Amino acid sequence: MEKNYPDYDDLREQYEEGNISAVDFVTQQSDELTEDYERYCKEKLLDPNSEASAQAFMAYRDELFEESLSN
Repeated sequence: MEKNYPDYDDLREQYEEGNISAVDFVTQQSDELTEDYERYCKEKLLDPNSEASAQAFMAYRDELFEESLSN
């Protein structure tokens, strides 16, 4: 059963204000994104509880988004 996740804009604001970690920001968006993040960490041999891992994942997702806009 899917969790009831907070609104993205609220999460973003909480993250930008430093109230939640990058890991929380990534894993509190959706089941699908959490699974993508866990898969990314496993493939890259990263610790899924690490801020650096979550930030690397966000940068990776941003790159994918930018690529999709340029195609």
